[in-house]
Order: sequence, then structure tokens, then C-alpha cells
Amino acid sequence: MLSIIASWVYISAVCILIGIGILSLRKTTTFSVIYYLIAGIVAITVYVEFFSIFGRIGAGAHVVLLMAAFLIGYLQRNRVKQLWQIYRPFVCSWEGFFYCCFILLIAYFTSRGEFHTDTNIYHAAAIRIYEEYGLVKGIGNLQLHYAYNSSYLAFASIFSLNWLFGRSLHTTTGFLEVIMCLYAFHGLKGFKRHENHVTDMMRVGILFYTLVNVTRSMSPATDYATMYFVLFIITAWCENLLEDGSDLTRYCLLSVAAVFTATFKFSACLLGLIALYPAVYLVRDKRWKEIGAYLFSGCVILCPFLVRNYLISGWLLYPFEGIDIFQTVWKVPKEYLLHDAKQIKVWGRCLYDVAKIDMPVSEWFPIWWEHQFRYEKMFLGAVALGAVLQFMLAVRRIWRRQEIRLPLVVLQFAIWANIAVWFFEAPFIRYGLAFLFAVIMIAVGEYMSEASRGFGCIVTGGLMFCIIVSVSPYWDQYVTDAGVFVKQSLKEPYYIVQQDYDKGSMGSCEINGNTIYYSTEGETNSYHVFPGTCYKHMLERSTLIGDTIEEGFRAR
Repeated sequence: MLSIIASWVYISAVCILIGIGILSLRKTTTFSVIYYLIAGIVAITVYVEFFSIFGRIGAGAHVVLLMAAFLIGYLQRNRVKQLWQIYRPFVCSWEGFFYCCFILLIAYFTSRGEFHTDTNIYHAAAIRIYEEYGLVKGIGNLQLHYAYNSSYLAFASIFSLNWLFGRSLHTTTGFLEVIMCLYAFHGLKGFKRHENHVTDMMRVGILFYTLVNVTRSMSPATDYATMYFVLFIITAWCENLLEDGSDLTRYCLLSVAAVFTATFKFSACLLGLIALYPAVYLVRDKRWKEIGAYLFSGCVILCPFLVRNYLISGWLLYPFEGIDIFQTVWKVPKEYLLHDAKQIKVWGRCLYDVAKIDMPVSEWFPIWWEHQFRYEKMFLGAVALGAVLQFMLAVRRIWRRQEIRLPLVVLQFAIWANIAVWFFEAPFIRYGLAFLFAVIMIAVGEYMSEASRGFGCIVTGGLMFCIIVSVSPYWDQYVTDAGVFVKQSLKEPYYIVQQDYDKGSMGSCEINGNTIYYSTEGETNSYHVFPGTCYKHMLERSTLIGDTIEEGFRAR
């Protein structure tokens, strides 16, 4: 736990300094610390992705990052000092004491437990590839999961610090939990004075999501990071609209953050539709310099992600076959890509058979529904009720000729577009959980903010009651899980040093004099040996392009 907290302090300092450097380009705008943290995460991740194209993420990459942080700290020392003066009073207050206790709690969960299934399959191994090689051409041939290329693993790799400690720190998911929850707690302080509670309920949604995943806080899981960023963007968008005066600059920055989130997990790409709102105003006012700056920012974010996609898999967007423009020796064969894409869909639909990929919704939906746990069915029912409540409240606003809040309409459109893609493509609940939470929380927040009178309030009040009842089993499930986890893991010896990655049982073979590892028991692709694959059959259908691993892999 102590090493985890030290890691978080270090990550926070570096991210804030880098974030200040990025956002100081907007000289006329000041930001809260969460914006500096998010800007720092974005900039560091993009830097690591660029660096990995040319070299390994080790001491050299870290020294360059620290030099940039120190330089920014010196050049922006007045802004750093101003930021410290704003937040220093919280350190020596009861609020600060509460935050410290909460940080200790999350550190406990981040120090021990079970890893996310996909962390053992490929997250940890992909981080090790960043550390040892930066990038290996065609590594997707060795195991298709590597070709998913989530940029979150780049961020996790720079703060793994294996080169320094001889073992990997995997604290970045816990770090995201801490900063997002502190952001939520801090905002909820003003609940009583807020006239509109949509943002408050989205803050509660962040806390709720943390409860769902807290027992696996030590996993550098791409799902968790993506959903946290989605929740932050939606919450900050509502905050800007309903509490901060609807500042166009913040809408633009959140739109850029939405583009960045798509590089964590491309299934969240339609959140980028929120950019339509600020884009219309920028074009209308002919603010061409700002348009160019934000477009450039988006291109800088996407460029290393797309280049890495090309180099890792030979495809621009894996596993999407619609853009087939490259012919390279390391390209993952199209039949492998199609099988992988189909497998993702049928697993999400709980069919578990690629031959059933063309089954119509009317046939696979009942199967999918039966595979959900009772508390998940209740939660999905709450989402449906939330949608009905949102619709009724929208009709009432129109009937009363109240102002239509266009930024919220655009946000809702983006949320529902993502839910539609999630449902029809791969409806694992964890893949779209942030968007599902948003439907419930925005509906509840709007209900709490509306004046209640007449027959309509009886109907909406009834819907609210049903939503609360439907969500309760979901809440109870994860509160119980967290309590049991704490009780069962108290005696584990991870109060100073964090639990290491699972080792797994690995065999090996040689290709052109290079040792390649494969799992011999279960789906654990060990972080501790490299390069490796969970699946021996993938290794058997792959080979090296040349005589070294650095030259890359190709299909046989």
C-alpha cells in the first residue's frame, strides 16, 4: 500500500506538470486540477505511443518525460504556486482527512486481489512488450489481442517502472479511481446550493462505477480506464453546462478528450459526436485558428495510435475489415481478423459459437437475457425506466415551453449512439457500463431538478421509485463483494509492496534461435517472460519475419 500511494503521488505530480504545460497554451483560461490531470494523462500517453514506435519504454523514455515536467514546472512556477495555494487549505481540513482515508482504502484494494481476466490474457504481456521492445511489427500474429492496441497500456507502461524496481507497478487503474472519485466528492460538496442536480448524479455515477470494479483495482484493464474517461467527460460536460456558465473552450477540450478515449477502446468512438456542438459555434464565429488547433490536437492524438495499429497488425483499425489498404509481410490475415471480430460479437451476445454470428436479434436476445444475473437484469430494467423518465421529462419541458439545452441534447445523442453500437455489436455489460449509468443518473438528476406538481409528477415519481428499486440489487451485490473482499484479504502481506502479476505456467519453443513462450495451463500470458502468447495454436501458425524478434512476426 505504501508503494502504491508513493506511486500515485509521483504520477499526480508528473501529470499535473505536463497538463499545466499543455493547458497553459490557453493563456486566458484557468482550470481546476482535474483538467490538468486529464490533460497530463492525454499528453503522456500520446508521448509514450510516439516513443514506442522508435524505442523501448524504459529509463530513457522516463528521463525525457521528467525533463519536460521539470522544465514546465520552472516555466510555469507561478501557475503551480497558484494551484497549490488554491488546494492547500484542503490538506489540513476534515475534508482533506476524509480524502486521505479514501485514498488509503483504494490503496488497499489496489494492493491485492484478483486480476481482470484480460489482464492475464494480454494486458500485462502487452505492457512488458512496451518495456522491452516498444513495438514489435506484426505482434498481432503471435496473439490477436495484441492488435487491439489500447493506448491505456502505453500510459500504464511508462509508470510501470520495471527498469527501476525490477518488478512492475500496476497502479494506474487505482490512480484513475482516486482522481475521479475525489473529483466527484469535491463536486458533491455543493449539492445543496446546486439548482440542477444532473451533474451531481453523474458524480454519484462515478462513485457507483468505482464500487463495481474496486476489487480489481490493481488490473491495468482497458475497460476500466475507458469507462472512467467516459464518465468524466459526461460529468464535466454537464458541469460546464449547468454549473460553470457553458464555456466553449471546455466543450472543445472535452471533445478532444473524447477522441482520446476512443484510442483506449475504439468501441467508445461515438462519444466524439459531442464535438458537433462546439464545432458549429466555432465555424459560425469563424474562429479558424481555434478550429485548426483542435483539429491538430485530434490528429496528434490519433496519429501514433493509427501508426501503431498499422505496425502491429497491418490494419488501420483492428479488428475492422472495412479499411483494407495495406499489404505488408506482417499483416494479420483477413480470415483471422474476421474470426476474431465475429468471436467478440458472439461472446458478447452469450452465443459462444462463431457459426451463430448471423442469428437475428429476435433469436439471440432471449439467450443473452437469460445469461445475465438477476441483479444485472434489474439494472438493465433501471436503464429502460431511466430512458422512459428522460422522455417524459423532455416532453414536459417542451409542453411548458422551457429552454431546450442543446449541449445536453447533443450529449444524450452521443450516449445513445454508443449504447446502440454496444448492444448490436458486443453487449457485455462491462463494455458499455458508463453509458448505461449515464442514462440512469441523468434521468434521476433531471427529475430532482424539475419542479414537481400535477398528475405528471405522480407518474415520474413512480418511475423514480421503480428505478431506485431496480438499481438496489446491483448496489447490494457490489457492496457485499467489497465487504467480503476486505474480510478475506486482511492477512495478505501487501501493506508495503503490491501483489505481483500472476506467473502462470509457460512452455517455450525456439524460432530462428529466439525463445518464444506459450501458456501450458489456462489463459495466463505471463508478464514475467516475453514475448509470449496464451494460445499455442496462434504461435504454431506464426513465425518470425527475420532472425530477431525486433524484425517482427508474420503468419506462416
